[in-house]
Amino acid sequence: MDDPELSTLCSICHIDPPKYTCPRDLVETCSLACSKRHKIWSSCNGVRDPTVFVPKSQLHTPSGIDHDYNFLHSIEHKIERSEKAIIEDHRLVKRAELKRAREGREHRPRPDQELPGEACVKRVLQSYRIRVHKAPKGMRRNKENTTSWSRRRGAIVWQVEWFREGATRLLHKNFSDCPLKDVYKNLIEEERKLNLTDEERATEKKRKAVENKERHAKRARIEQDTELDMTAVSRLQDSQTSAWGLTQAMIGQMEDDLAAPAYFYLHRPNTPSSFPKVLVPLDASKPLLEQLRKRELLEFPTIYVQETDSLPEKCMLEKDYLEATGLPGVEEEDSSSSEEESDTSTSGSDSSSDEELEDGEIR
Repeated sequence: MDDPELSTLCSICHIDPPKYTCPRDLVETCSLACSKRHKIWSSCNGVRDPTVFVPKSQLHTPSGIDHDYNFLHSIEHKIERSEKAIIEDHRLVKRAELKRAREGREHRPRPDQELPGEACVKRVLQSYRIRVHKAPKGMRRNKENTTSWSRRRGAIVWQVEWFREGATRLLHKNFSDCPLKDVYKNLIEEERKLNLTDEERATEKKRKAVENKERHAKRARIEQDTELDMTAVSRLQDSQTSAWGLTQAMIGQMEDDLAAPAYFYLHRPNTPSSFPKVLVPLDASKPLLEQLRKRELLEFPTIYVQETDSLPEKCMLEKDYLEATGLPGVEEEDSSSSEEESDTSTSGSDSSSDEELEDGEIR
């Protein structure tokens, strides 16, 4: 029996007849091992090259039509995957914006569709001269900014970034008209509730039920005693004992005020990287909105909390930063702007008086 020709055998091992054809360079092999060996020797990836020259005689065949269809379908599939990535995964653009850009329509600026309450937030920010710098759309800080407007309270609900001593970063929604110490107290309480186990939640629920029952019973006894004795507790100072008539509620309020103090600092953004982080001391008894007047924010406020009167590491006070840079503070900017307005009004009055003298009037 005659031996078969080499051209009819596997181009790699030259032993068995070929079974597979490489889609890229049309090399025929007999097994998976020979196919892998071919890819290594020829540095071939085995992917069909859509730009390869095809004779005209092969275009009007089923394989030629399949070749063109697969090529166009792969392009369409890649476009769909990229659109899904930038719209749904990264949320960089909206589907309507992408459609308008693909169709090449003439862009006509439309009025921005504001979210409910966004106009109220802008109006309050303008009245307090608070400048909010927006992060690029799709960035983490831009996504985390959920600052909104409370219609019931008529106030801004700030998204605040908290950094506590010895704790991790925390985001929390806060009303702008509440004292800062009350906001921080609510933050601590909510965090404590979130960290409770199921057993601790059940125990706390039972404890609150017992406390409510005792509170209602005590209130009923007090109302009954009040009907029998209409003598009210004196809230004035006794002239003989120099003592004050304090109620239990007043004593509880005093105990809350005497609790462990906390020091709050507002982060000032957009400072040179050669300086440490610049912090502005805040008053715990005042609302946050009042202390943000004429300040700059990066999307939303960032507050540092310290248990002692000491700054965090790699931080400095704003007054030291202003002394080092020679920049004016908030009060100095206000005084300079008022002086410019007075100078403008004075120059206007002088020019008007000169015009009157030019008309021939004698004083």
